[in-house]
Amino acid sequence: MRFKTLLFDIDDTLLDFDANENQALARLFASLGIELTPQVKAEYKAFNQSLWKKLELGQISRDELMAHRFATFFKEHFNLNVGNELNKRYLGYLAEGHQEISGAKQLLQNLQLAGHELYVVTNGVKFVQEKRITDAKLRPYFKNIYISEEVGYQKPARQFFKHVFADIGKIDLDKTAIIGDSLSSDIKGAVNSGISSIWFNPKQVKATGITPNYQVTSLTEIEKIV
Repeated sequence: MRFKTLLFDIDDTLLDFDANENQALARLFASLGIELTPQVKAEYKAFNQSLWKKLELGQISRDELMAHRFATFFKEHFNLNVGNELNKRYLGYLAEGHQEISGAKQLLQNLQLAGHELYVVTNGVKFVQEKRITDAKLRPYFKNIYISEEVGYQKPARQFFKHVFADIGKIDLDKTAIIGDSLSSDIKGAVNSGISSIWFNPKQVKATGITPNYQVTSLTEIEKIV
């Protein structure tokens, strides 16, 4: 066993966030009677991702992101003044999506049976992530779940991982790895915290700036590494 402790990202690693986001946006726009065109969807996603990057870098707070993403977007694109209620509505829709990445549940089952200790480390909203993990029936595989909203820090911050390690207790960092799809969040987090990283890269994007210890294009490859 190369790694005893495995820290799993959720979005676009175990659960298909893109599919979840698409259904949540479709329901949100339909509730407003506004057509969600491919261009509008792409522009919203780019804008939203830019805000999450700023959050990762500590340039904005989580509260600022939640308060302004829809207010700013709908004002700029549709000249509509919307309050925080719209963000709450969207999060409710998002919480109902839990489409599994192919092979996720089988991988977790196999790793658990093999004796690995599994944990979730995810950026996001507590009630949304917990509901999605529970509804996808993934919760029994994890010893604990760490969500940025509750921890108080975002991946890749050292403080996020310091909290996780302290809560787990006795942990061998040399036998600990994070598994995730984001170079800037998961893989950089591994660098910041002194653990190994397995980059889930199904689209085979070229790594820039950050080098993961391992790289896989499917979840089934992970068992051969750990």
